[in-house]
Amino acid sequence: MKNTIKNAVAKLWWFPLITGLLAIGLGIWCLCSPESSLTLLAYVFTAIMLLAGIMNISYSIVNTAPHSGWGWSLALGLMEVILAFWLYSLPVDTLITAFIYGVGIYLVVVAINAICQSFMLYTHFGMMTALLLVFLISTLIFAFIFLAGPIAGGIAVWLYIGISFITFGCYRVALAIKMNKINRKMGL
Repeated sequence: MKNTIKNAVAKLWWFPLITGLLAIGLGIWCLCSPESSLTLLAYVFTAIMLLAGIMNISYSIVNTAPHSGWGWSLALGLMEVILAFWLYSLPVDTLITAFIYGVGIYLVVVAINAICQSFMLYTHFGMMTALLLVFLISTLIFAFIFLAGPIAGGIAVWLYIGISFITFGCYRVALAIKMNKINRKMGL
């Protein structure tokens, strides 16, 4: 298990950094331009989801040692890639509705997956796990609020989506920073 974590940290600590920065950027964009076309946001989100899926699949392929948790990364990556291709294939009017519900469900799934990862990494992250959990629980709360009434929420939809992406992105950036510190500590 220790060699598996050492390998993952050495090679792939920057994956969560990239996906975190993309999520933060998308969240800020949601908050700063609610008047933007929902169609454009749906296509940008789909492209980011496709990139995140490819990165999760790559992570799982590189990290296939026993007990490394690579199966969850592979499953999440496949889900992201399949959902992205499905969204790209929809007509524009259907895409917007699918995007609204897809974003909420996606945020719930990735937040729950990340909560599980945080508990698995507790031995290496110690008390930082609490900070990571705050970001993830916030993501879940805002995603559930969003799913409770996405169409009726009007401008609040942008607020909930934006904050959910920002809190999830903050989790991913904090995770990458901690992984990089472990990387330097191990001398890799």
